[in-house]
Amino acid sequence: MCANLVHPSSNSEHFAISSKYLAGTIVSSLHKLKDIDNSDGGFFVFGDISVRVEGRYRLQFSLFEIIESEVVHIQSILSDVFDVYSPKTFPGMSESTFLSRSFSDQGVRIRIRKEHRVQM
Repeated sequence: MCANLVHPSSNSEHFAISSKYLAGTIVSSLHKLKDIDNSDGGFFVFGDISVRVEGRYRLQFSLFEIIESEVVHIQSILSDVFDVYSPKTFPGMSESTFLSRSFSDQGVRIRIRKEHRVQM
């Protein structure tokens, strides 16, 4: 699975120089993990992806399969629209979700925030 940054009102317009906008790991392999109901599931985890430029965006996640020597596009899906803040206006990190904490407990390398912090 790979992630690309797209315009919030369009599902086809990628931002021209995505390395200028995105930082971190933008590709994830499938992880077999337990979900919050303790059921087995397949998850793609993007634990350190971030957007460098303030604005409103969506992420487009595209699933590919490698069949012999060929890469085949399977499906794409868009995230909800989200806001990226400048350091001055950033409202602070929220507490990590139960699902995030569960993935971390299962060995996935992601940052976990124990409590909500508001920037002063």
